[in-house]
Amino acid sequence: MIFNRRSFLALLFQRRIEVTSVSVRVLEAFTRDQTPSAVLVHHADDASRDRFAQWLRANPRALVRVRDSSGNEAAATVFRVRMCFGRGLILLDGRIPVREGDVLTLV
Repeated sequence: MIFNRRSFLALLFQRRIEVTSVSVRVLEAFTRDQTPSAVLVHHADDASRDRFAQWLRANPRALVRVRDSSGNEAAATVFRVRMCFGRGLILLDGRIPVREGDVLTLV
């Protein structure tokens, strides 16, 4: 196998994409036409508090997939709510049933 300098450097400095998922608990669901369109969330449990806070700081505005406990998924955008420590606002692009207290997974 023959590498030129550009190929070697591309392999050396290749950015690894790490797929992570974060669980969150719904604090409040905002509906429009009987369908949730926005959701205010925070960490799912005490063990995930720091992980979710770090994720929010690293991703103040992120395009994600939201999955509920039944396996339903929808595309969404998550925004960090700076004035409310450890809170995120999810704007749902698709229809997914969400109620207060539900645990969602951000992928």
